[in-house]
Amino acid sequence: MGILYNRLLIILNDEDPDSTYYHIALVMLRHLESLHEIPIHKLAELCDVSKSTISKFIRFIGYEDFADYRYAAVFEQNKYYNRFNYASNVMEYIEDHSIDSYIFSVQQDIAVTYEYLDWSAIDRLVLDLVHYKKIAAFGLMFSETAALDFQIKLAYNKKFIVTNLNDQKQERFIRNADEDTLLIIFSDSGQFIDKYNTIADFLDKKIFNETKAKVVLITSNPDMAQDPRVAYCIFYKKTRSICNHRILYGILTDIIAYKYWEYAQNQSLPESGA
Repeated sequence: MGILYNRLLIILNDEDPDSTYYHIALVMLRHLESLHEIPIHKLAELCDVSKSTISKFIRFIGYEDFADYRYAAVFEQNKYYNRFNYASNVMEYIEDHSIDSYIFSVQQDIAVTYEYLDWSAIDRLVLDLVHYKKIAAFGLMFSETAALDFQIKLAYNKKFIVTNLNDQKQERFIRNADEDTLLIIFSDSGQFIDKYNTIADFLDKKIFNETKAKVVLITSNPDMAQDPRVAYCIFYKKTRSICNHRILYGILTDIIAYKYWEYAQNQSLPESGA
């Protein structure tokens, strides 16, 4: 899917079901495969609103005009040619192999991630969580759900961080973040750092070149350790090209939250691997 569909889903989560914008988003999602072909007057008819309301909605979800929106509306299952696209990756893997094989791959990835985990990087993040007062965690789609999960886990430990499903709000936060801010980015490929540079939907939004915040990346891409915009990385490993990062994130954030709890209890880091 493209980012447009993610933005429409967020409106279904955030807006009142009786609101006009909720209704427009729902209609658009129901016509997503042909959305780029529907002219503005026809879309207004489908939504039972005026063309001006459609124009306002298009600007509300981050597009300059209807032409800009229609470009983003082209539906492709793997629009950005991501080899870890969920539908073509997990679903096709299960179809070609079996559910048992898929579950075994998850077990392998958890084991190898734990075996090779850099505990010093985990400890470094725990100390950053202690020392920074302004902290945010972000990602896109599955990676953003990891940020939400992390936010809740830390809240149980009386540590409160910011996150947001809306990529436009993420962008504003990252761009305006100062030196006293810690940004934790969940990105399996590491492309979130360049996402705003390399995808036309995000053209000219080079926010990681502008932010002053300290950036920590949780990723499977070892090359990101050399990116000058990233302070350090926490890496996990995968034994196959399956997007098990959705599951590995949960394991890693459990470990980080536990280590933070240990520090809060004892004011010292526990033994690595404990």
